Amino acid sequence: MTEKGYKQLVIDTEFKNLIRPLRKEEYMQLELNLVVDGCRDPIIVWNNTIVDGHNRYEICNRMHIPYATQEIEFESREAAVVWICSNQLGRRNITEETRKYLIGRQYEAEKLVGCQKNANGYNQYTNSHDTEIANSPDDLASRDQKESSRRTAWRLGEEYHISSGTVQKYARYSQALDAIAEKVPELIPQILSGSYKISHENVVAISMMDAEEVRKLNKKIGKGPVPFIRYSESRRDISGDATSKPTMEVPDKPAIKTMPAFDPDAEVAGLTLTIPSWTSSIERTKSTADLNIISSSAKNKLEEALEALQSKVQEMLSAIKGDT
Repeated sequence: MTEKGYKQLVIDTEFKNLIRPLRKEEYMQLELNLVVDGCRDPIIVWNNTIVDGHNRYEICNRMHIPYATQEIEFESREAAVVWICSNQLGRRNITEETRKYLIGRQYEAEKLVGCQKNANGYNQYTNSHDTEIANSPDDLASRDQKESSRRTAWRLGEEYHISSGTVQKYARYSQALDAIAEKVPELIPQILSGSYKISHENVVAISMMDAEEVRKLNKKIGKGPVPFIRYSESRRDISGDATSKPTMEVPDKPAIKTMPAFDPDAEVAGLTLTIPSWTSSIERTKSTADLNIISSSAKNKLEEALEALQSKVQEMLSAIKGDT
């Protein structure tokens, strides 16, 4: 791991797109944590390219916060993709859409890694009898790839507690999202963050539309106060003919539907989660800062801020107890 400082690192678009996009409040909280605590975790890189820590890298450079880097070696680009997907899937705060996408991408990448390792058409599952009866190296390689794909799907299914068929379904989902990204990249974060609730079938259907149609659909979604529109209605508005692509089956259910039911505890829960960071910051400042040498101006501003915070805390406590 390098000493903390600043480095010019490479941002790879494909790698960055595998990282769950942060919501505005999450990004602001990360920025606050970095300002208060510094950058504790190193930026993970491969050949000077970021594989984890894109948001920290951007914030640290903008706010002049030094950071360390840690180099990880991968045999190939696909191996790096596998690591990123696995690392992201280990986090608790990813959406179901992101989870499906990452499992699909990991499956596709691991298949390629397997093919690279067994470029001669042999692996541990190939026996001498198979070799003797193979009609050609291509036949054996094809059989190897199918076997590798099947075992990869089974293993990932076991790891993520889903069926191997679901793993392969998620692979089709990820392929469809990648196809959409090539046409309208700004639509992908909206889908992966859960802002736009689009069914698996309609993600595939949208991926089959041409770029202009997808752009029009994206604009139509963004115009409303909330993205609650029916895919089939948008399709008719865009093309003038809902059956213009006979091979595309348009489901009856909404592709983009309402978000989960209103949670009355959400605001209070969010506030509760932020308070420990305030407490930690106050304790750290109290124990590390020498108040005897700090300017009167700085101490006065801090005192005013703490008194204002104390007042708001009392207001909230009174509201909770029903005194107001």
